[in-house]
Amino acid sequence: MDGFNLSNQKRGKGLISLLTAGFGLYLTAAMWAEFNSALGVLLGPSLGVVIGTLVFMVFQSNKNEKEFTEGGNYITSEATTIVRDANGQLHQVESLVEKGRNPAFFIGFVYLMIVIMSEIAWSDLLS
Repeated sequence: MDGFNLSNQKRGKGLISLLTAGFGLYLTAAMWAEFNSALGVLLGPSLGVVIGTLVFMVFQSNKNEKEFTEGGNYITSEATTIVRDANGQLHQVESLVEKGRNPAFFIGFVYLMIVIMSEIAWSDLLS
């Protein structure tokens, strides 16, 4: 495994991670606004915010617990593998991925189209 292959597979991963984080933040905020408005109509604005916040905190806590504790092998990248060495210890290593595997522009375009369609159809978060 030479350094050239490792640098090729890492190209675009940071940008894709940034795009995915922003996209996730947008969807979370949009769905959170819809959830709060629905609770506000059903229970009143004050009680809706309290219940919505509690539900979100419980959901997030359970999600984090599952991600970080199940089997102890939280993998942050699809190009990362966990292998056991000769001493039996687990190590996270980069697997070989062909050049051009991280199409950052295409993923960014898909995310942008989803955001635009969400804004047109139901969200109204950005307008």
